This record gives sequence, structure tokens and C-alpha cells, in this order.
Amino acid sequence: MSGSLAEDAQAKLEGSNVLVVEDESMIAMLIEEMLLDLGCGSIWLASNMEEAQAILKDNRPHLAVLDVNLGGDSGYRLAGELA
Repeated sequence: MSGSLAEDAQAKLEGSNVLVVEDESMIAMLIEEMLLDLGCGSIWLASNMEEAQAILKDNRPHLAVLDVNLGGDSGYRLAGELA
């Protein structure tokens, strides 16, 4: 990212709480690291729909990063619920 674009993204994400739903653990960890570098607050990781829904019972993220294919389940269903 260019300097001003990166700074703008960081300013917008500063302190944001994020739900990451990704069934590949290495990808989830990379996303988590990027979000922390951008100044996000709490980051909740889930590897499937059940874990994501359990997290959402007690937490409300500002934004979510969703894998479209969760081991045969679709992330679109969760996107609809979050919307």
C-alpha cells in the first residue's frame, strides 16, 4: 500500500473489532497479523460456522472477514446474518 492509502486504512480500522472466519489456520493467522498491524482492537478467529455463531452470541464485530468456502459450508449464509 502507498503511504497515504495505508495511513487512511489504519485510521479507519484503529480499534475496530473484527471477526475472521477462515478454515485454513495459516491464512487466518496471516489475516490476524495484518489486522493487528493496522491497529484493530479485538480479533476473533473462527474456523467454521458454529464457532463464528458462538462468538457472535457474546460479541458484535465492527467488521468481518469471511471465507466463502468453509469446508463445504458457505460463508454467504453468515454474511446474510451479519447484514
